[in-house]
Amino acid sequence: MSAFASGMAEAMAVRRAGLTAKAARAEAEASIKARAEFLANMNHELRTPLNAIIGFTTMLKEGAQYNLSAEQRDSYADYVLQSADLLLSHINTLLETAALDGGEVAMEPASIDLPKALEDAVDRAKIAAAAAKVTLDVKPDPDGASAIGWGDPVRTGQALDHVIRTAIKFSSEGGRILVRTLIDQQGWGEIAVRDRGPGMSAEEIGRALSAFAETHRGLDRSFAGPGVGLAIAKTFVELQGGRFSIKSKLGEGTLVRIALPPPVADAKPTADEEMKLAG
Repeated sequence: MSAFASGMAEAMAVRRAGLTAKAARAEAEASIKARAEFLANMNHELRTPLNAIIGFTTMLKEGAQYNLSAEQRDSYADYVLQSADLLLSHINTLLETAALDGGEVAMEPASIDLPKALEDAVDRAKIAAAAAKVTLDVKPDPDGASAIGWGDPVRTGQALDHVIRTAIKFSSEGGRILVRTLIDQQGWGEIAVRDRGPGMSAEEIGRALSAFAETHRGLDRSFAGPGVGLAIAKTFVELQGGRFSIKSKLGEGTLVRIALPPPVADAKPTADEEMKLAG
């Protein structure tokens, strides 16, 4: 009986190992497919603004041939600037994705002035917001004016860039995005970004936070893009020991929160320790 039980246990172990290997293969194949789709989509995303830059720059250079008015020249220059900004954003996304995929993300923790970090991120997003005809509303919060976080300033800025650009991408023309800094009850510094876009279902939030996912619905390309911004932002924040959360409801928009722990104060010796040090 013991031999029979032992044989059954061994057979079950072999079966479990086989199922585990099968699941691992399926996961690997899905990952490869997702990366291929991501790169194919990124190819399109890079070419589109680059072609616009070349086309409008050519027309500006040969303005006499096209008999452009001053207003047209200004408009074309704006298109070039907007396309260059979009191209840079896509290149940064590609490089950051490659770094995360290869485990090559270095962190240099420091104290971060979160209101200043948010102000800088909003400045970087102004071109994209103007192109989308979306308003970035920096609403100061009295409690958040002195919000300080502990983390990597560069990675925090990159995370904010992705969150704000995603909010812009999902906002309709004339939309308004509310951004502000807060301090939560635990003393963590927090940045909140709120849009009034189409919102996401729980399933779409899961997809948005999975690398190489695309959250747009059906064949509607109006909200299309590389689709990894929120996943990158979440990873950067959590690698710093921070918190990243999304609350969204279809038809009502999305709220993204980034929270970083307060700086670790320099340890001060206790009275007993001071006496021991004094001898």
